[in-house]
Amino acid sequence: MRGNGMAPSAHIYWHWSRLADGRPALLDLGERARCRGFGSANRRRSFVAGRTALKTLVARHTNNAPGAVRIRVADDGSLSVDGPMHVSLAHSGGWAVAVWAPVPIGIDVEQIQPRDAAVARFLFAPDDRDTLHALPGTPNEQLVLAWTLKEAVLKARRSGFRCSPKTIQLQVDAEAEAARAVVTRTTPHDHWQLAFGRRHGYWWAWALPAA
Repeated sequence: MRGNGMAPSAHIYWHWSRLADGRPALLDLGERARCRGFGSANRRRSFVAGRTALKTLVARHTNNAPGAVRIRVADDGSLSVDGPMHVSLAHSGGWAVAVWAPVPIGIDVEQIQPRDAAVARFLFAPDDRDTLHALPGTPNEQLVLAWTLKEAVLKARRSGFRCSPKTIQLQVDAEAEAARAVVTRTTPHDHWQLAFGRRHGYWWAWALPAA
């Protein structure tokens, strides 16, 4: 697994940041006001770490200072920056990860910890639950990975959970740590390709339009 820099695909770059490494000085006035509005100290740390990761990543590839990078938030919650590149951001536990790519992309990261098995009913239609058992790991690890894969797709398509994860059908190649996804609620269906893996006790996955 590579560290910060190029992710496991050409022209896709990422940056991981610990919550403890967040740099509040990089936030602009609007971001500082938003951060102050969070009631939880952990949520504030997560927000700062995420903005730090994304600004550091974009600055590295645009020859800007991280504090000069401006992040826009759309009505649907998706993020964008100046220029033609696409970005996405995720947080979980003690980490934040940002990704930067030339095509629409979504990233998710989830700490591998016990989840309620009932989550499977939220993620999968009854006739699609065999997909869960095709994923690598223990039953709980499979459940966390399924969530990670599906949320990455939802973030890439900028719908979030307004689109039911049950409408996302997965075909997973566990050995290659890759997957294909089809969102069946659209006509025509939209198709996505994914990469995934483990790092620091977390599953990560990113999704981008299928070639």
